[in-house]
Amino acid sequence: MVPVYETASTGNTGTDTWGLSCTWHSKRRLMDEDTFTENFKNVNWPRKTYLCYEVELPDGDSRVPPGWDKGFLRNKPIHMPGPPRDAEMRFLDLISSWKLDQKLRYRVTCFISWSPCADCAQRLAEFLRENSHVSLRIFASRIFTKGDYKAGLRTLQAAEAQIAIMASEEFEHCWETFVDHQGRPFQPWDELDPKSRYLSEQLLHILQPTAPPSLPPLYFPPSLPPLYFPPSLPPLCFPPSLPPLCFPPSLPPLYFPPSLPPLYFPPSLPPLCFPPSLPPLCFPPSHPVPGPYFRSLRDSSG
Repeated sequence: MVPVYETASTGNTGTDTWGLSCTWHSKRRLMDEDTFTENFKNVNWPRKTYLCYEVELPDGDSRVPPGWDKGFLRNKPIHMPGPPRDAEMRFLDLISSWKLDQKLRYRVTCFISWSPCADCAQRLAEFLRENSHVSLRIFASRIFTKGDYKAGLRTLQAAEAQIAIMASEEFEHCWETFVDHQGRPFQPWDELDPKSRYLSEQLLHILQPTAPPSLPPLYFPPSLPPLYFPPSLPPLCFPPSLPPLCFPPSLPPLYFPPSLPPLYFPPSLPPLCFPPSLPPLCFPPSHPVPGPYFRSLRDSSG
């Protein structure tokens, strides 16, 4: 359902139909200072979401009601009648009711106290894909970190929405545009800039492309340094002026001529031997050797 607000004259203070404290100025509501500080101060943790929006209208476009090109919304709380409604969904209800001309180009900028949740980011992405004539920029004071919020923000970025964290410039712009400041300048609070830089780094890590979970990044273990050659030691190589060693092709391998047989003795020469007809040397048996017996007989006969 498109939100409906009570009519009021310029400069009057009151509430809209959902109980928001605001001031009407030139047919447009303005947020009071305490509401802005409580909800957009990036070191606080409010339990509600505020969304300020600006629509840059093409020349000659009359589809947006006067005074509705800028404004702010908040989420519909649980204690209000009817189902709860996030601030982003209320804004989509509002902008869809204008039936913007698809032949014209519209640029929408949102300043939101919490970044969109996963469901709201998905719905915003669907709206952008179905309405290519509308571009969207989102500046968030904080990052909503419940549910599958990272995938939701990446889906919204893939639908060509620009997402960033509010810095001092955006806070001051919201103060000047959407707050009934009564001429008082914006006063930055302590830790605004450090907190904004920290959240910007967190958002960058969420939105930057990452490798698939099954493929971890390549790295060397810290205890094992990568292998390398010292720069003072060139790789080993042979000088180009020295060819590889080889034998000249004009020198054949050594060999014996086939015309020289191996040395051997002729088979016609038997081994040396004594003739078998020569017996060994001996004395004849007819000449006995004289003995003492014969000598004694000769001596007795004489």
